[in-house]
Amino acid sequence: MTIISSWNVNSIRVRSNHVVKFIEELKPDILLIQEIKCINEEFPDFYTALGYESFINGQKAKYGVATIFKKNLTPKSIEINNEILNSQSRVQVMHFQSLNLNVINLYTPNGNPLTDLNKFDFKLKWYEQIYQLIKKFTDNKQNLLVGGDFNVIENIKDALNFKDWENDALGHIKVRSKFREFLSLGLTNLTRVFYRPGQIFSFWDYQRGSWERNDGILIDHFLITPKILQKVASLSYESKYRGLEKPSDHIPFWIKLNI
Repeated sequence: MTIISSWNVNSIRVRSNHVVKFIEELKPDILLIQEIKCINEEFPDFYTALGYESFINGQKAKYGVATIFKKNLTPKSIEINNEILNSQSRVQVMHFQSLNLNVINLYTPNGNPLTDLNKFDFKLKWYEQIYQLIKKFTDNKQNLLVGGDFNVIENIKDALNFKDWENDALGHIKVRSKFREFLSLGLTNLTRVFYRPGQIFSFWDYQRGSWERNDGILIDHFLITPKILQKVASLSYESKYRGLEKPSDHIPFWIKLNI
């Protein structure tokens, strides 16, 4: 069995103790981390003593993704030759030969406010380039898992109050359509396999008592190609981590694979 997990931690230096707790409880084989908010050299080494290694793609004070994996997996990091995707530290691509699996760890731009056309346009262009990246794998019929924070409310039931998000870059129909284009490449959104729309959220804003009122949204997902889909045993979202002291506004989630 293989466990692959993902978590937007909203600053790894603030939340490293929560990540250690998660690793010790679940012992995932792979953990995709988003919004680390630090450069590579500042990423805290809490994982080596736990038997893990890492690939880090950091950026000072904002963005940034990292992937932590058990030492026996020895993946290969795949270089991305794309000006838009490389302009901000938001994506990693890896190949795990022992699992016969390619993995994309992503942290999609927020795109707000909509009045800032440059930010919203960048989000749409970034989505288009991720689509082209995914297409290279699906065209070659390679196994692929795409996981992370997609910053999109794909279904109106994926928000307790979708009307609050209609004029937001997360709920905008153009962004929702871009997300659905990924599925047209043959990927399956695992959340839809295991949960009904509105049954689970992955993000609760720090404002307005959103956590206490369960005023959440679902924006974190795993997308997966058909051969690997057949090997998925379960998917879980760990809501308890939102109730910790000084939590991330996102929760970790994970899948168990029969490989």
